Amino acid sequence: DAEEDEEWEKRIESGEITPIESVGEPTKEINTDLTKIGFEQSELGGAKQRFKNNIEAIKLVNKLINTQKEATDEERKVLAKYVGWGGLAQAFDEHNVAWKNEYEELKDILSVEEYAAAKGSVLNAHYTSPTVIKAIYEAVGNMGFETGNILEPSMGVGNFFGLLPETMQNSKLYGVELDSITGRIAQKLYPKADITVAGFETTDRRDFFDLAVGN
Repeated sequence: DAEEDEEWEKRIESGEITPIESVGEPTKEINTDLTKIGFEQSELGGAKQRFKNNIEAIKLVNKLINTQKEATDEERKVLAKYVGWGGLAQAFDEHNVAWKNEYEELKDILSVEEYAAAKGSVLNAHYTSPTVIKAIYEAVGNMGFETGNILEPSMGVGNFFGLLPETMQNSKLYGVELDSITGRIAQKLYPKADITVAGFETTDRRDFFDLAVGN
């Protein structure tokens, strides 16, 4: 009852008892902090590993959407390893014997539209490293920016959002991503951000922002 609940709250506040924290439970409406979840660029690996990471992220985001669930920290780490298809053209080559299994898996997991978009992105979808992102934020900070409306117009999965400095955490985040898979992953990683999955030219993202970031 209410009296018992109040007694428990008092005991927790006094430190007499410690509340049990959920492990692996999703935290709704909190943006991903890539540093806090233990994301390491070194885990991305070579071409085959990046392909595997991409497939795992696609399967997971589809599962989360279908079950209408938010991602746990461990799941967010899986999603954050999605790097797109830049530099992985061999996965789309049906004549490449060394990539035969990957080619077939890709054809199986993606819709016709998703496959066409993925294949068309191999020359222009590129991962931005934390080193580059941190350097850009450092330069922006040196210019005096602290908080405001931040836009990432071609955001990928949103690494600029995931590495937002503590001094800029009060900013409102807005993102645009053309690719549907990448955009859905970004939306699961950054549920508090306003993310539009569409071509930037089709959106109303104009004359509203204090800072635009990207690579």
